[in-house]
Amino acid sequence: MTLFFDGSKCQCGGGADVVLVPLDAEPMPLSFRLDFPCTNNTAEYEALVLGLQVTLHLGIKSINIFGDSQLVVNQ
Repeated sequence: MTLFFDGSKCQCGGGADVVLVPLDAEPMPLSFRLDFPCTNNTAEYEALVLGLQVTLHLGIKSINIFGDSQLVVNQ
Protein backbone atom coordinates (compact mmCIF):
# COMPACT_ATOMS: atom_id res chain seq x y z
CA MET A 1 0.00 0.00 0.00
CA THR A 2 1.17 3.50 -0.79
CA LEU A 3 -0.23 6.62 0.86
CA PHE A 4 0.06 10.07 -0.70
CA PHE A 5 -0.99 13.04 1.43
CA ASP A 6 -1.36 16.79 1.00
CA GLY A 7 -2.84 19.52 3.15
CA SER A 8 -3.75 23.11 2.44
CA LYS A 9 -5.21 26.01 4.37
CA CYS A 10 -7.62 28.80 3.65
CA GLN A 11 -9.12 31.54 5.80
CA CYS A 12 -12.09 29.39 6.82
CA GLY A 13 -10.08 26.31 7.71
CA GLY A 14 -8.27 23.90 5.48
CA GLY A 15 -8.35 20.64 3.65
CA ALA A 16 -6.58 17.33 3.74
CA ASP A 17 -6.31 15.02 0.76
CA VAL A 18 -5.14 11.43 0.87
CA VAL A 19 -4.77 8.88 -1.91
CA LEU A 20 -4.34 5.24 -0.92
CA VAL A 21 -2.93 3.04 -3.66
CA PRO A 22 -3.23 -0.70 -2.95
CA LEU A 23 -0.94 -3.08 -4.81
CA ASP A 24 -3.85 -4.95 -6.39
CA ALA A 25 -6.73 -2.45 -6.60
CA GLU A 26 -7.74 0.97 -7.85
CA PRO A 27 -6.51 4.09 -6.02
CA MET A 28 -8.79 5.38 -3.26
CA PRO A 29 -8.87 9.20 -3.12
CA LEU A 30 -10.12 10.72 0.15
CA SER A 31 -10.77 14.38 0.99
CA PHE A 32 -11.34 15.89 4.42
CA ARG A 33 -12.42 19.38 5.43
CA LEU A 34 -10.59 20.89 8.39
CA ASP A 35 -13.15 23.07 10.16
CA PHE A 36 -10.71 25.05 12.26
CA PRO A 37 -8.18 27.79 11.56
CA CYS A 38 -4.80 26.26 10.86
CA THR A 39 -1.46 26.83 9.22
CA ASN A 40 -0.42 25.04 6.07
CA ASN A 41 1.95 22.88 8.13
CA THR A 42 -0.89 21.88 10.46
CA ALA A 43 -3.00 20.92 7.45
CA GLU A 44 -0.14 18.78 6.13
CA TYR A 45 0.17 16.97 9.48
CA GLU A 46 -3.59 16.48 9.64
CA ALA A 47 -3.57 14.94 6.15
CA LEU A 48 -0.89 12.46 7.19
CA VAL A 49 -2.63 11.57 10.46
CA LEU A 50 -6.00 11.10 8.75
CA GLY A 51 -4.39 8.88 6.12
CA LEU A 52 -2.70 6.78 8.79
CA GLN A 53 -5.98 6.46 10.70
CA VAL A 54 -7.68 5.11 7.57
CA THR A 55 -4.91 2.58 6.97
CA LEU A 56 -5.13 1.41 10.59
CA HIS A 57 -8.90 1.04 10.25
CA LEU A 58 -8.34 -1.06 7.10
CA GLY A 59 -5.82 -3.26 8.91
CA ILE A 60 -2.90 -2.28 6.68
CA LYS A 61 0.40 -3.44 8.21
CA SER A 62 2.94 -2.16 5.66
CA ILE A 63 2.83 1.20 3.90
CA ASN A 64 4.98 3.59 1.88
CA ILE A 65 4.21 7.26 2.51
CA PHE A 66 4.80 10.24 0.21
CA GLY A 67 4.03 13.92 0.70
CA ASP A 68 5.26 17.28 -0.55
CA SER A 69 5.84 18.86 2.88
CA GLN A 70 9.54 18.76 3.72
CA LEU A 71 8.73 19.57 7.35
CA VAL A 72 6.48 16.53 7.74
CA VAL A 73 8.48 14.13 5.57
CA ASN A 74 11.82 14.88 7.26
CA GLN A 75 10.58 14.36 10.82
